[in-house]
Amino acid sequence: MHTLSPTIVKAALAVGGMILVAVIVVLTVLAGKGSAEPELLADSMAGQATRVQVGEGTAVVWVSGSGSADPRPGDGPDPGLCSVTGEGMPSLADPDTTDTTTIGGTTLYPVAQVEDYTAPMKVVCSGGSIDHVYLMR
Repeated sequence: MHTLSPTIVKAALAVGGMILVAVIVVLTVLAGKGSAEPELLADSMAGQATRVQVGEGTAVVWVSGSGSADPRPGDGPDPGLCSVTGEGMPSLADPDTTDTTTIGGTTLYPVAQVEDYTAPMKVVCSGGSIDHVYLMR
């Protein structure tokens, strides 16, 4: 019968432990990416400035109304309902999504996407039966 030296056994356990830790780290990172909730940057009442004080890049403009019906005129995204001002040259475009989302029990509808923003910036949206405006990324 052959016996393994204690040094080989210790080395094998150390390598196995490192592999286990690496697998746990990778799974944790992947799980975090899959369940990421949108980050609320700012919100305001319709017609008021929705001010973003941090961040840069792209943000989606969402709106809600006083019922469960779509508050956007035409029931679809319309960047023309909003205006944006801020550092650099932020612009409004159609949002990457047409799906709704929720915050608490409130259904949110995408209306526009702010591109190339650098804080501080502000977005103003109004029209239809829009009551509230949210900026999220």
